[in-house]
Formats: sequence, C-alpha cells, structure tokens
Amino acid sequence: MTVQRSFLTGTYSLILVGNPGVGKSTILNVLGGDFHTGFSAVTGLTRKMSSKYVPVDGRRIRLVDIPGIFDIRTDDNVDGNHASKGHLEILRNTLNDGNSYVIFFVIAPNNGRISPSDFTVMKALLDNLDQSPLVGLILTQVKREHYDAVRSSKYLKKIREVLMEANADLKFFSKMDPLILLDHSGEFTRSEENIIKDYILNFEPTPVFVHRMFTTLLQRIFAVFWHLIFGV
Repeated sequence: MTVQRSFLTGTYSLILVGNPGVGKSTILNVLGGDFHTGFSAVTGLTRKMSSKYVPVDGRRIRLVDIPGIFDIRTDDNVDGNHASKGHLEILRNTLNDGNSYVIFFVIAPNNGRISPSDFTVMKALLDNLDQSPLVGLILTQVKREHYDAVRSSKYLKKIREVLMEANADLKFFSKMDPLILLDHSGEFTRSEENIIKDYILNFEPTPVFVHRMFTTLLQRIFAVFWHLIFGV
C-alpha cells in the first residue's frame, strides 16, 4: 500500500467505529490517546464518549473514543438492545457536533470472515450519512496465516459486494486499500505505529451530518446480512 501524506494542517476529529473488543481504543492510543484498554470477557470496556486533543505531525487532532455498537449490556440493568440504542445515539450525536471528522470502520475478522454484526454497523452508518468524508477501513487482529488473503484486492472487492447485495450506500465508503494489522495483544511495534499514523493521516477531514439510526432497523439489517453470509 502506497500512502501519501496530505498537506492538511489545523484541528479536526478522528473517530473509529465498530463493535466491542476490536481494539479501537488501542489504535487511538498509538496517536497519543490514553484511553482505557484491556481484556473484557463479555462487554466492551468503553461505556461513554471521551476525547483527547493531541499533536500529530503539525496537526491538532481530537481523538474520539466511543463504545462499540453491538454490546450485550452496559451495566446490570441495561440489556443489549438498550445498550445498542444508546451507543447509536452516542455515535450520531458525536458526529453531528459540528466538527470536521475522519472516520474509520475497525473490524477484527474471525479466520478471515467478517461477521453479520460488523457488516450491519457499516451499512447502518453508510446509509445514514448525508455529509461525510470518505470512510476508511481498518482490519485488525488478522492472523499471520491469513494476511496475504486479507490484503488481496479480492478481499476488499468481496466486502463491497456483500454490502452492495444488501443495498448499502457506498458513496462515502473509501476505495483505498484497508489498513491491515496483525494479531496483537494490545501493543504495536514502532513500525506498526508509524504505518497506522501514515494511513490515518492520508484521509481528509470533512464536516459530517448523520441521520438518526434505530435499533429496530439495526436488527433488520443484521437479519439481511445473516442470510447473505450463512444462507439461513
């Protein structure tokens, strides 16, 4: 992958969108964040939106850490549907705060397979973006034996094909090769840190407007992808 740094300077926001436990906070920490990371057996560790301004190569970037969308619960009194509803509202309210953003989907494929819940989050956001930068894709926790297959052009083409089969709106989905990060335990090598930084800085920020997303719609989208992937 060839990356050319943009010459943009100034202040903008960076947000990573995905499901719990994929390592969004860990990636943000590479850029200077100090967000809570670690092991969680069931739910995601991030429960609310938090942010931090950091200097990165002459720019002032606001790192935005939000909860993963599909979570089982946020506390003992909140079930999965209510948690997802709350997390969707956090995502929408954050993106509609008037700042310019760069946005990335973060997905951890399971033996190369992207889950229906990951596709659901992608479609739910892409279909509701009225104004947005091109949204990048970060594939993390990729096993070394799957690396060559995941980095092939056929893999990204297949992702786009599945989204198109579900009638996802791809006008804001970047055609740039995804960033691929090998399986890790919460720490990156210096080389990986530089690759992450270079990839993220290549995307131009833009003001965002996203429509409201409903959990009932999320469930219907999930059923569509489940059928497309598993045929049942």
